[in-house]
Amino acid sequence: MNDQSLISLFETVWQHLMHGTEDRTHPARHPTLASLGPHGPELRTLVLRAASRDDECLEFHTDVASPKAKQINANPAVAIHVWIPKARLQIRAKASAVLHTGDAKLFASLPTEAQSNYTGLIPGTPLTANPPDAAPRFGRLLCHLTEIDVLHLGETHIRARYRSETNWTGAWIAP
Repeated sequence: MNDQSLISLFETVWQHLMHGTEDRTHPARHPTLASLGPHGPELRTLVLRAASRDDECLEFHTDVASPKAKQINANPAVAIHVWIPKARLQIRAKASAVLHTGDAKLFASLPTEAQSNYTGLIPGTPLTANPPDAAPRFGRLLCHLTEIDVLHLGETHIRARYRSETNWTGAWIAP
């Protein structure tokens, strides 16, 4: 374990994240996002829409009336988990999430089936409820990364932590 392998592992993380935005079958396509709800942590699987290393940001789409949106507006601290089985790689990230609404151009570019996810009943509402008006509730959830923790479960387990505050300089830590 040297500085070059530390850099290489960080590169590998970003390659997987970016691949997840392009390949619908890649495991990084569906990370788990954790937010803090009124009774503790809440987890859900989302679709990774964009990954920008330059901006240190992961993007998801969401219904702005969903419980997760309300939780993030109350406390923007989130955690993201990705498991890449073939590579035996676990990626855990901490981020500060920001919800952006009103991107009509992006919403219009979505397939009709996807647009329907952001109208009708609000997520978590009983199916017997009356749907609200059909105005779209589409939002972009931008997760600005602050820390990435990577565990590789190879023949010898290795783990590293990278932080934005140190310009993503990594450090080896005990697995």
